[in-house]
Amino acid sequence: MAKITEPNNLANKDFNKLSQKHLFELYEQMFGEVGTVNVLQKTSEVVSQVLNAERATIFIAIKETQELKSVAFIGNVSQSIIIPINNESLAGYCAKAKRSFVVPDAYGDLKYIDPGIKFDKSWDEINNFRTRDVICIPAIFKGEVMGIVQAINSKGNPFHESDITPLENISQFIAYALYHARLYDELATLKGLEKEKAEFMRVLVHELRSPVATSKMLISTILFTMKEDPQITPALNKIGNRMDQLLVLVEDILHMSRIKSGNPLGDINIFDLVVETKSTFEKYIEEAGAKGLILKIELPDNPVQVRIDIHGYRLILSNLISNGVKYTSTGSVVVSLGQNNNWAILKIKDTGMGIPKNDIPNLFTEFFRATNARKSKIMGTGVGLAGVKELVTRFGGILELNTEENKGSEFIVRLPLFSK
Repeated sequence: MAKITEPNNLANKDFNKLSQKHLFELYEQMFGEVGTVNVLQKTSEVVSQVLNAERATIFIAIKETQELKSVAFIGNVSQSIIIPINNESLAGYCAKAKRSFVVPDAYGDLKYIDPGIKFDKSWDEINNFRTRDVICIPAIFKGEVMGIVQAINSKGNPFHESDITPLENISQFIAYALYHARLYDELATLKGLEKEKAEFMRVLVHELRSPVATSKMLISTILFTMKEDPQITPALNKIGNRMDQLLVLVEDILHMSRIKSGNPLGDINIFDLVVETKSTFEKYIEEAGAKGLILKIELPDNPVQVRIDIHGYRLILSNLISNGVKYTSTGSVVVSLGQNNNWAILKIKDTGMGIPKNDIPNLFTEFFRATNARKSKIMGTGVGLAGVKELVTRFGGILELNTEENKGSEFIVRLPLFSK
């Protein structure tokens, strides 16, 4: 362990005064329209600023699942960070032990803290980041761990043991903020009813699908059997097209309701994504060829094994390939699969219309469509990408987006590899 002789500047009065001022302001916002995600983001910004740290992460503790949850931004996409409360990470150990500590070198020997503690390097590897010194403090309210305050890489002198006490005082404000944010979310979203609402929507849409499909069949039958009429035939074609759009909407909502229910969409097992990716990819060859597009796939020679709900993976892949083909008028759609360290990496890159910069923050919201997509005559519902993000998060994965309007988009899905 590195020897540290100079304390950081956390223990001085200015720090305490500044921190309390910022965190009191943050707490006052709890009585406005502020949910957990907003609190995690804003509190992280305050902690990072007052500790003069390169990065700060605030985790909220989920008692029911014994997990810690936070939010980070990778590129333009917000990602959920979910880690178990155990010794497999610094924050997880901090929550389990209810203990504050300083780590001078995260990549060094951590046995002096606890023989079983580990540091998870996966986020460093993904973001090309190097974690050096870390300070972890449990945020406790009414004897319960509400979350974890974690600051990384002091910009001044490395974090010191003397920094713990003043930060523990500040963590009380954060615990109170997290407590009220959690209550706000539970009341605002009525979490206990989410599954029931999703099931009701699934049944409702399922009942709607049958008459719509029947009506579409009748229209097709009439057009096939009757002689072409310059007045009636165009009207029937328009009705048929509208029925097609309604069927797509019904199917998309049905898929989304199944995803939102939280129930598995298929068997959860260990699957080789090489086989599944190739199988799903082949279904779009004809559609891409009809548009004159180059549809290309790049697969590794060795299996890429992931423990996953395979139907969910097929939905992720089919939505992303379908969108690539749909919104690309000329050029190519390239699907590639590989692995790096502990992650399976799926990429879908196209030369299509891309996404306007102002639309990116709302892109994964249900029923939202980008402005250029709405102006086009391309049919869509805005449900698919919301479902993709929901599924990727459920599988413990990460979804990234690189896009530029009129040049194309690249969606990157990272899923944890199966390890024996």
